Amino acid sequence: MKTKEFLLKMKRILHVLWEMSPSYFPLTMLEEVISKGRPFLSLFLGAKIIDGIAARKPEKDVLTTAMFLVLSNMLLAFIEWAIDKVLIVKRRILENKMDVSIAKKSLEMDYQILEKTETQEYLTKVREGINYSGGFQQFCVNISIFISSCFGIIYVICAFVPLLLSKPGKNEQGFYGTVNSWYGGFLFLTLLAAFALFHIICFNKINKTQSQNFEFAVHSNRVFSYLWRYIIDYQNGKGVRIYHMADFIKKLQEKEKAKVVPYWLRQTKKLIFAFGKINVASAFTMSACYIYIGFKVLSGAVSIGEFTFYAGVLATLTYILTDIISLFSFLGMSTKYLIHYIDYQELPNEKYDGTLPIEKRLDNDYELEFRNVSFHYPNNDALVLKNITAKIHVGRKMAIVGKNGSGKSTFIKLLCRLYDPTEGEILLNGINIKKYDYDEYRQIFGVVFQDFQLYSFPIAWNVAAGTAYKKEKVWQALEQAGLKERVQEMEHGIETIIYKQEDEGVEISGGEAQKIAIARALYKDAPVVILDEPTAALDPESELEIYQRFDEMVQEKTAIYISHRMSSCRFCENILVFDNGNITQMGSHAELLEQKGLYANLWRAQAQYYQG
Repeated sequence: MKTKEFLLKMKRILHVLWEMSPSYFPLTMLEEVISKGRPFLSLFLGAKIIDGIAARKPEKDVLTTAMFLVLSNMLLAFIEWAIDKVLIVKRRILENKMDVSIAKKSLEMDYQILEKTETQEYLTKVREGINYSGGFQQFCVNISIFISSCFGIIYVICAFVPLLLSKPGKNEQGFYGTVNSWYGGFLFLTLLAAFALFHIICFNKINKTQSQNFEFAVHSNRVFSYLWRYIIDYQNGKGVRIYHMADFIKKLQEKEKAKVVPYWLRQTKKLIFAFGKINVASAFTMSACYIYIGFKVLSGAVSIGEFTFYAGVLATLTYILTDIISLFSFLGMSTKYLIHYIDYQELPNEKYDGTLPIEKRLDNDYELEFRNVSFHYPNNDALVLKNITAKIHVGRKMAIVGKNGSGKSTFIKLLCRLYDPTEGEILLNGINIKKYDYDEYRQIFGVVFQDFQLYSFPIAWNVAAGTAYKKEKVWQALEQAGLKERVQEMEHGIETIIYKQEDEGVEISGGEAQKIAIARALYKDAPVVILDEPTAALDPESELEIYQRFDEMVQEKTAIYISHRMSSCRFCENILVFDNGNITQMGSHAELLEQKGLYANLWRAQAQYYQG
């Protein structure tokens, strides 16, 4: 990463961080500066105390210095402790804000973008990157340590200036004279510079290796996460045991391990070797520096107290150099990872959001029209729908039938504007639906998708799709869906939490879950109700009951049924027959039976279930 690019990315990250928590970075910075400054203060005052004792200075002066050392350390320690406690709270808040912002972005993102494999991989990088680098919190700590360590270098330079400029000692013969000469000081500084350069080279290699590890593991981590979520979900436990899937899942895990573990082992060896070279270089440099200062003491140019001070500064210098160089590398990594978060937040929506309001009509007189609509999914050129033309009149009941993969569900996704057509247009009352306000347009649909989801919340929340609800309306929707009596039998009624995510959660059957989903569509009271396989989990008797109830409930609304069960078609005034992305037939149940096409074939195949 080039320096300019790196600084621009850091600027973007700090800007986002400032918006989320303006005081977090300054407080982290202050804490680190105090943390780095305390050792130097202790070393400096400690050396004064030792020299005072050695020189037999007045006891009062030595005690004053010692008291100042104790009190200043206590004060700085208290300030550091107080800042740390504040940061713990702010850190939790910051973590929560990050999670909320990711969730909010995902919820507001166009469905057609969210569903893309690239977006899901991006989201994996966001989460893995945050976990890998410690998120904004660790970024703040790293940059604060880096900056405070730079201050530490200034402290060290100021501390070593007197050492390099020390007056000649009592013994200037031979090697002692060389140590106290200007070129002796130059060699000392050259050694420290070489040590720093060696650190930079090693940590750049470490940074590159760790970055490669992260990029290589993104896909495998996504697979591991999926398998882990699948395993711990108790609802999957029955199938795992009945079909003996435990070994199968273990083999999948082992397969992914076989891809990444050998690679990680090779990379780990590189990291161990690099850190080993740094440790050896540190030991050599420290030994050379101690020898240099030791000869200064023996020559008489430096006192015993000053020796302890310089020795302590040298030890601190090693840590500071390691911090600066390693953190510079880590900042590069965390910047790279956190920029995924910012880029994800800035992903633009592709869907045009119009401004026209939906006309509020008491008579619900709406007409939807597909006009020469064709569609293919992103990253796939194969057309799922081909030149579809059809009208949907509010107040009528329509069935959509066809074989699997014929385009039925895609037709509904386009109607609800989860996707936009590749070609052609969809109209509402003669106006392209793209021109309508998107949120308002969605309000006219109540949909039960084939893969509907319920949540481990109270039944009322699931029906109302929120925490605010009208009790009477919830009960009415449950009654219409044929589930009122079952819910009344539950101890907490509509306040009953479903599924076992909570201690008081109640398990419900697939059919009961489907009825709750239907009740949710009814509660919305939208003019267009769409049921994608609405009775798949119901027995024939319950299925017939649902259709009869809907016949009553949607008298003034549009009801669109997508079903493999042809029984639903008898209640509909118009039927669209899909085959291979085309509408091949259109008409009433009686008309289509007379045509002897695909519809008649499907009906005859299931007729035995509807006789009598």
